[in-house]
Amino acid sequence: MANVENRGNGSYRLTVILGYDEKGTPIRERKTVKAKNLKEARKLLTLFEAEILTGEYFKAEDKMTLSAFYPQWLEKHAKDTLSPDTLQNYISILQKRILPKYGHFKLEDIKTIHVVNFINDLKKNGQRLDGKDGKLSASSVLNCYKAFNNVLSCAYKWKLIKENPAIGAKPPNGKAKKSEVYSKEELSQLMQLLDDKSLFWKTLILLAVSTGAREGEIAGLEWKHVDFEKGTIRIEQAITEVKGKGVQIKGTKTGKDRTVSVPEKLLEMLKKMELTSRQDKWKVRDLWEWPDHFFIFGNEFGKPIRPDSIGQWWRRFTKKHNFKHIRFHDLRHTSATLLINEGVHAKVISERLGHADISTTMNIYGHVLEEADKTAASHFDEFFQKKA
Repeated sequence: MANVENRGNGSYRLTVILGYDEKGTPIRERKTVKAKNLKEARKLLTLFEAEILTGEYFKAEDKMTLSAFYPQWLEKHAKDTLSPDTLQNYISILQKRILPKYGHFKLEDIKTIHVVNFINDLKKNGQRLDGKDGKLSASSVLNCYKAFNNVLSCAYKWKLIKENPAIGAKPPNGKAKKSEVYSKEELSQLMQLLDDKSLFWKTLILLAVSTGAREGEIAGLEWKHVDFEKGTIRIEQAITEVKGKGVQIKGTKTGKDRTVSVPEKLLEMLKKMELTSRQDKWKVRDLWEWPDHFFIFGNEFGKPIRPDSIGQWWRRFTKKHNFKHIRFHDLRHTSATLLINEGVHAKVISERLGHADISTTMNIYGHVLEEADKTAASHFDEFFQKKA
């Protein structure tokens, strides 16, 4: 909503309503302009509204509110630096939780105590937006903090504020669920249970375990990424589902491409799948939905499998066979743990998993590496005892 107010002497005040705060009070952005008449002022209002929506409008830093800064953060920073799903998550948090409460604040007036209070309020009962009883999960509170911090960090980098007030607020503890992994014996049982399943799912599960790829990365694999001669798979993209936009291709989580070697058994299964896939593609031809792509795990019309569909199938499978259930993502951890126990160097494991650097691997699997180190030391005990 926008309007023009004639203030006399060729001066007009332009007002654009950006939304409403938690009390229902409109959050306004205003600008005073000179115009020959009301018609010209309305044209300037249209331009003013467009500038705000596209992030082109930049208010003097000492007066800029969080709501006025939000479109600029979105257009000039967030869309270029955040993954599609993270972007949608942050937008939702900002529009539903942060802007209604702090949108009318000038950027320079947002202090650390405001961020602290914001976090503490989220930990109380009644903060869920789905109407259900109970508190927000620790990870949900942490995501809200991250969204607030991202906006304020951007304002600081652009020198609109002297410091980022979110830095002084202690981030909530959003520890991920403890990972569970399969032992060698359990993996052997899993392979037996997969014997009567389709080649599609047997291949997908074996690929997940042997490469440690994430769900989205598996869904994003195409036949062009497989090198049958070298026995490798190139992981360079992932599939994500963005609300309102459907299935999309994005880069890997860390933005790093990687090539991983795969076992011979998996290559044989992939060869059989490729032959069948090409035959199926030929049958539908003009009905192929993704003409520029040929996904390994796509449907009969070439559409890639959704990452959440993989997890859903996995839950049904383990339940049906009364098999120990771990998250599908934990097959990735299973892969890493098995390699560590086999003495594979942490650097190699880091590269196979696509971690940003080896420190990430050490942080996640440090306890496993420590146990492997103890096992290695025990071999010397055996050696010394034999010598004695």
